[in-house]
Amino acid sequence: MSHQLVWLITGTSSGLGRDLTLAALKRGDKVIATGRARSLSKLDDLKQYGADTLELDVTSSLETLQDIAKKAVAIHGRIDILVNNAGFVELGTLEDLTHLETYNQFNTNVFGPLNINRVFLPYMRERKSGTVVWLGSIVGWIIGLYAGTKHAVRGLSESLHQEISPLGLRSICFEPGYFRTDFLSEDNRGNDKTRIEDYREINERNSALFNAYNHNQPGDPKKAVEVMIDVIKGDGAARGKEFPTVVALGSDAYDVIKGACTTASDRLEAWKDLTVSTDFPKGN
Repeated sequence: MSHQLVWLITGTSSGLGRDLTLAALKRGDKVIATGRARSLSKLDDLKQYGADTLELDVTSSLETLQDIAKKAVAIHGRIDILVNNAGFVELGTLEDLTHLETYNQFNTNVFGPLNINRVFLPYMRERKSGTVVWLGSIVGWIIGLYAGTKHAVRGLSESLHQEISPLGLRSICFEPGYFRTDFLSEDNRGNDKTRIEDYREINERNSALFNAYNHNQPGDPKKAVEVMIDVIKGDGAARGKEFPTVVALGSDAYDVIKGACTTASDRLEAWKDLTVSTDFPKGN
């Protein structure tokens, strides 16, 4: 992928989305940076670097998103790389969070990206070219409501790749560890107050952990986005390697994911006799 590419990235007002926009522009690509109405003014300076900007809320109706997709494609005539980056974290235990809070978390992190794909994939299928990028998370290997959305994102991306790769398209999920952005700031987190007293201790512990980790994360976001671009384009350290469907980013992500896989493997072996006992006798 040495030619100039056209990116559309959701959630570019801050964090990895913003850094990815600037890195892609620096490499000579075109970027359509998007954000919700309330954060659209934060994209103004991206225009100075050459980005086009559009208002886009991933939770909008499918009809609204179809209109936005049509406008986006008209800017440069195509979208080569679609990045599902927009998202937020809702703190709280599963029982403590309301139905609406639960829905909003999945609507932004899962249902929204699915609709974004639905409105842009027709243009990619027509050209038989394009890459869909999903932002998973190290948390997708841990616990919690946010973890559920990011676990879903990984599975959906891999499923999508199986469905669209015969059509000349690709899907990839990046799973970042903790990177030094404003993502963990209180303004970017959902409501973490406790409603059920039994859960106060765990909620306060998790909130304190996020506060302590905020702006002390080990990951460098500017290095992360350069790696993402290399993997998507097949450049740098990714040159000559087979295109992956999932890539972890950060030493903490490596440790957590490897640990989770080891635990799962050990558990599978520990319960192997019971697991395989449910088959019909061989020969029947």
